Amino acid sequence: MPRVTIQEASRILNVSQDVIRKNVRDGKLQASKEGTRWMVDIPENAEEYSDDFKENIHALARTLTPWWYDNPRREGLVHYLESLGIEEVEPFFLCGMKGEDIWPATGHDGRDRCPECVLEVHDQGLPMETRE
Repeated sequence: MPRVTIQEASRILNVSQDVIRKNVRDGKLQASKEGTRWMVDIPENAEEYSDDFKENIHALARTLTPWWYDNPRREGLVHYLESLGIEEVEPFFLCGMKGEDIWPATGHDGRDRCPECVLEVHDQGLPMETRE
């Protein structure tokens, strides 16, 4: 089981830092203080970790385009969104790129798609247009 900071646990489990802290207090997650930081044990079933807000967000995300620009000018390649932090907009794209924010690429030209993202979509059997 990896031990990570509360912020990293929030990103990995895709729930807010407040939910992480509450679940530590309630004994649903194990954590201990190391120096000045709390370190959280990530459960083995991390992919199943959930709360109601997370479920609602994921239900909404399945209906949206998975393709997003990484810049406000909406120029260049569009990337397939792998995950998005619950608290901050900190996108992770399938190609491994981490962004600062996202802008929708609805109606983009398929030729503008990041080639690495397209390969990952095919390799992982993900839907090309929406996640439903």
